[in-house]
Amino acid sequence: MLLNRREIYQDFLENGKFISESIFIYGTQIGAWLSSAFLINRIINIFFWDGFIGKLSDRKVPKLPKDLTAIVLFSIAGLLIASTVFDKDTTKILAASGAVSIVIGLALRTIILDLFMGLAIHVDQPFKIGDWIMLHQNRAENHIVAEVLETNWRTTRLRTTKNNMIVVPNSRLGETIVTNYMEPKPHFRMEVEFTIDFDVSSERATRILTAGILSACDHDGILSDPEPEIRLKASTLEGMTYEIRYFILPEHISPNESQHMVNKTLLDHLIHSGVVPAHAKEEIFLSKKTNKSLDSSIDSDLYQLLTRTELFRKLQADEFNSLLEKMDKITLKQGDSLFKQEDVADSMFVCIEGLLSSDVDGIEVGQIKANSIRSGQHFGEGALLGGQWREYSVSAETDALLYEIRRRDFDPIIARHREIEKYLEQTHKESTERAKLAVENAKALAIEEPKKKKQTAMNKVMRLWPKKKPPKQSFFEGM
Repeated sequence: MLLNRREIYQDFLENGKFISESIFIYGTQIGAWLSSAFLINRIINIFFWDGFIGKLSDRKVPKLPKDLTAIVLFSIAGLLIASTVFDKDTTKILAASGAVSIVIGLALRTIILDLFMGLAIHVDQPFKIGDWIMLHQNRAENHIVAEVLETNWRTTRLRTTKNNMIVVPNSRLGETIVTNYMEPKPHFRMEVEFTIDFDVSSERATRILTAGILSACDHDGILSDPEPEIRLKASTLEGMTYEIRYFILPEHISPNESQHMVNKTLLDHLIHSGVVPAHAKEEIFLSKKTNKSLDSSIDSDLYQLLTRTELFRKLQADEFNSLLEKMDKITLKQGDSLFKQEDVADSMFVCIEGLLSSDVDGIEVGQIKANSIRSGQHFGEGALLGGQWREYSVSAETDALLYEIRRRDFDPIIARHREIEKYLEQTHKESTERAKLAVENAKALAIEEPKKKKQTAMNKVMRLWPKKKPPKQSFFEGM
């Protein structure tokens, strides 16, 4: 009995030693193959995908090719483990896997279609991460305008203009007509429409709308080059429809935000110019027709236009009529100069229609644009507050209509209305601060702007070498 126990004990030790050695040998071999596959996959990701391909295409490489590389490498590692570690015939494994693949392919045909369509999208590159695209639907009002956030192995994630994220299967995306707004150039065109009564001449309407859209170009992301344009689109029962075309850089502003800014600026210019956008109406005239839109060439309409401004709002009717008789009408063509910096100053101006630009001369940076002057705004008030010289130059960006107020004619009004003098002092201070800020920004930009290095063949080769991973792309806040 004791001998049997010793034999059992000896067999137990021998079996334990055999199992331990087998686990160690197999585990070491399996771990070596898996570690090699992981190492090779990591090297390919860093040096090939993120390094070579990333630098070559100047874009972030999607997850799809990296995932496919990992699947291929670990599948090969699995076959090598079966062949070298367990001494299995891989031809039988491949034959069996073929039958299994057919079953899996039928069950997962949609996912497989998404996978290969995602691969086709990556190879064809109809868009890249950060591009704004439009997915065409059956009806124009159902088209989807969105920004590309990510393209992975099965889906493409988009962010719409309503700041919602939508997930589109790659198979659906491959069947859809896609418009890429950021190719071949990074900016794209937007349009807004305004319908204006027939009472307003097309020349006047174009002048006001041109001034409005150029004023909107001061906002970051709305471009002045390519230059915006105004087109008469259609004649409707309500009036003439004008199409305002402009370009945006979606890196800085979204399409919805640009439409908000442009509509707001255009409407502001129209109102200050005395023009009311047309609307659906039915009029029955029981008396002589009166125009809803104001015309600055008519004295009564000019009176209403000027008294809408903050400068003249608090004047009595007799005071304003007396001043109006002494004001001089000035018309400027696009590009005309009204006055230059350091000219003698003895008057101020009120812009009725059009858009003007005020520029200041910086000692180190030359002439810098300080501000845009739109309809309804006054400028040159420094001359009425004791200034002897013009503090900036003013020129017309569009055809413009102005009225000039002499110092000798306005001094009695300032003497009676101290609140107007305070208002002029406030606006003069604000315009001076904007001019100083424009010069300071120009100086800072001139100092910080790096000199562009000349690209040589060696520079391009060196760029392919992987560098420090760039920071994660950030997107603007508001939509």
